Amino acid sequence: MVPHAGCRRVLLAVALVALVVAVASASSSTPASSSSTASSSFLPRRRLAPTTCRSQQDGSTASALDFLQRVRGGGASPKAASAPTKPAFASAAVAGHADAHHGLTIGSLAINIMADLCPHGMLPLAFGMASEGGTGLAPALTLLLVFGSLSAYTLISIARACEATGEYSFRGIWSRTLHPSTAWIIDAGITFLCFGCCIFYSAFIGDLSAALAQALGAPAFLHKRWVCLVGLHIFPLLPLCLMKNLSALQYSSIVGVLGILYTTAFVVKRQLDGAYQMGGQFHALIDVLYRPQKPTHTALEKVFRLGPGAISLMNMACVAFTTHYNGIAYYTELKDRSLPRYASAVGLGFLASFSIFALMMIFGFGTFGHAAQPLLLNNYHRTKDALATGSRLATAFSIMCGFPLMFAGLKTGFFSLWRSNIEGASRLSTGTQKTLLSEPVTMTVSTLLLAGICGIAIKCTEEDVGFVIGLIGAVLGTGVVYIIPALLNTKLLARVKDVAAARPEKRFNDGLIAVGVIFACLGTYTAIDDKFGIFSGKGPKVHAH
Repeated sequence: MVPHAGCRRVLLAVALVALVVAVASASSSTPASSSSTASSSFLPRRRLAPTTCRSQQDGSTASALDFLQRVRGGGASPKAASAPTKPAFASAAVAGHADAHHGLTIGSLAINIMADLCPHGMLPLAFGMASEGGTGLAPALTLLLVFGSLSAYTLISIARACEATGEYSFRGIWSRTLHPSTAWIIDAGITFLCFGCCIFYSAFIGDLSAALAQALGAPAFLHKRWVCLVGLHIFPLLPLCLMKNLSALQYSSIVGVLGILYTTAFVVKRQLDGAYQMGGQFHALIDVLYRPQKPTHTALEKVFRLGPGAISLMNMACVAFTTHYNGIAYYTELKDRSLPRYASAVGLGFLASFSIFALMMIFGFGTFGHAAQPLLLNNYHRTKDALATGSRLATAFSIMCGFPLMFAGLKTGFFSLWRSNIEGASRLSTGTQKTLLSEPVTMTVSTLLLAGICGIAIKCTEEDVGFVIGLIGAVLGTGVVYIIPALLNTKLLARVKDVAAARPEKRFNDGLIAVGVIFACLGTYTAIDDKFGIFSGKGPKVHAH
């Protein structure tokens, strides 16, 4: 039998080799999202008058219309092509017709993306870098860069699929490229991904708000985590989550980004001033569990070490760069939308987020080493460190500003399933169907979803949060971020008449599917074993490091 650590190293090597092969297979081509070649390589099989008309009504630019005319329309079958699917009810994330005066500029969309990515992505990365003996600086940054680049590519390719099919919902795109009967898969994936992400968002909010209540001298009952969670979910989260479009959240996103920048600056400062190192101002005041535990690696290992812990970091990186549940909403709400403008916004948002992630990972790990927690701010003193209190407040604001964006993705997937099941229920009368699809009912259901998330988060411990992040990244993150977009890309690229021009990108997407499947299996194995010790026989772990 292969030893547990050795087995992980073998699996890690397989995943990395597959990742390198997938990236190398595209070295001779530029992704379609950033090159006019791929856009112009699609040629029409037949004209789709209804979707072209819709695109004109939605305010698509001339370049987007030209792109649509170059794409072969239809789906996997005549049935799929003849019946365009409806956007999910009561979800602005799939509306596809945002008012022009409420649209997002490139800058505001980049800020929204940053506010969507950073709150859930920046806090666990130091924990991921510390896992299983730690990952060296060079491979850690490389993994962040690779996963960020792949995620940006697949996010932009979702917008390209909108123009290629004339559909502005995930269900519609799937139905046009694959088959309507299996469109529930993408809705279910988005639903469970966003539901899980909302849970650890809420868990973070509970930890931060309880610590803030103690630091600010609030009444004793507010020191209880569950009280803070219930109160904050009632207000301000509930009204924010019931908003109908994402452009209305652009101002709260600005506040969230300011909080993100403050928290990043704080983490950098505390590593540089040594306040938590041996002999530092706060070292003796914090619990032993949270005190810095520096790795005993050589200087070379600190830079280049690549061990089994890299799998955990991959899980964190996958979740960190996940905003694809809102990919269509971002595209449809972009002012004067076109693929180049959307690519510019995505590039800016991802580049800014990568910078934040790198700083939080490097300086957080530099401060606490193997003691870094899934919620990094828990390492800092709860009451004595005034700057940490400010950082918790800023981070709480940024998470609460980002939470509605995540919840919008949950509504996108859930209400698409809701509508399709209600409309497909022959037992229901037309009046009953209209009632179940009415705004009061969908808002009530949204409220119940939020209440369920709050209830689960109350029961989540910090170790549970780390497990949820790892499992979501492994199973749902890879599916929604890599496998499904790549699968849609391969179907669209198969329709290109210039086969030679499309072949490099098609091979790249084939490789991305393979990498996604391997990583999903490997990440699930690691997340479950880290939590329960089933495969290694070590039993449940009290502390993830």
